Amino acid sequence: MNCSQNSLHTVASQWLEELVNNVLPFWQAAIDEKHGGVFTCFNNEGSLLLSHDKFTWSQGRFLWNWCRQAYLIQQGQLEGNANEYLAHAKLTAEFLDNHVFLENGHCSFVLTEQGDKKEQVPGAGFDTSFYADCFVVMGFCEYAYVAGEASYFEKAMTLYQSIRARLNSGKVRSEPYPAAEGFEPYAFEMITLGVINELLRYAIKYQHPQLAVLKAACQTSLERIFNDFHDSDSLIPFEMRTAKENHTTLLAQHVTPGHTLENMWFCVEAASLLGQLPDYLTKIVTITKMMWTLGWDKEYLGLYRYTSRQGTQPSGDLLGNDPYENLVLDTWDTKIWWVHSEALYTLLLTYKLSGDEALFSMYEQTAHYVLSTFPNAEFGEWTQIRDRQGKPLDKVVALPVKDPFHIMRNLQLMVSLFASESQVEKEAQC
Repeated sequence: MNCSQNSLHTVASQWLEELVNNVLPFWQAAIDEKHGGVFTCFNNEGSLLLSHDKFTWSQGRFLWNWCRQAYLIQQGQLEGNANEYLAHAKLTAEFLDNHVFLENGHCSFVLTEQGDKKEQVPGAGFDTSFYADCFVVMGFCEYAYVAGEASYFEKAMTLYQSIRARLNSGKVRSEPYPAAEGFEPYAFEMITLGVINELLRYAIKYQHPQLAVLKAACQTSLERIFNDFHDSDSLIPFEMRTAKENHTTLLAQHVTPGHTLENMWFCVEAASLLGQLPDYLTKIVTITKMMWTLGWDKEYLGLYRYTSRQGTQPSGDLLGNDPYENLVLDTWDTKIWWVHSEALYTLLLTYKLSGDEALFSMYEQTAHYVLSTFPNAEFGEWTQIRDRQGKPLDKVVALPVKDPFHIMRNLQLMVSLFASESQVEKEAQC
């Protein structure tokens, strides 16, 4: 890295402080000590818990966060009691294992506080989104990795195979924003790669018999990201793969800068696990810079939620009455928490790997915006949903929850990114 040691210390210390003093205390107060899991149905500012329902999507993510926190403590990268985090992680893993699975092996999208299955929309069924299943795989896998309970990896593998079968069938449910007929979302392959990364990381550590299978799956998914979901010349993503006759639609013409930025660190992780990072790094850096530039609001700062492929307001032919299309139209210029936390980590990671100063400049602009916009000094955590000018919005994003995942995960990843360098420096001073 070319930035000064002072810059490095500033980066590391400010995100460590944000994690330890602002984000973790909020979620520690929200955990369910009796049944396991965490309460997430807060209003946007975090001042009021509106429901004790437990969305599986968020419970699996929280399990990952709590296990990763324990792991970082075990590695000496954070202070704290790893056993306390793992104790509640175990309670959460058991809560999901005992209650979330349906007879068909899929996961119920919503559970009550006690673990009873619940339909979010009466009559729509319980297993309405494979994304929820994906986050259970991630949570179980991270728990198995950190706690050493191999049975949870086997449960994760079984669920992963069910997810792959649904995706391969072309009949997968992905509420609250199902894919329109004839459109394949970038997000489907992206979440697939993220899930495989978690499984492969475990398989490498424990030399699991499925190691070769998972390596092959990771290779296939990584290649598909670049070959099928990015233009071969410009590298701009195809947010929706579709037939030529649909190319003028809004769905085909828009991009999601935050998702692509998030996926670039997924790609770094996948390529690293496969020992192929040099083969992909140049493309990853190019895409990262391009998507930040497309998404950056030059007037009010921050990153748009959606843009056109030219970095302007999304436009194109409309299908009409499509939930995702309506979401793009309604929220394209909002400033969303997860977009910015993912950008922070991807920009820092790619800068560390490449030394490209443009990436650090983008990071600094993003960090300044984030710290002056999102953290909530009154109630803790972040006010996660804001309008174009950065003012709080009372809106629902995907689920009626205040989700713990992206902010905590990216802060944990950023702390870990610099922890090894800090440890080396300390040793050199001794």
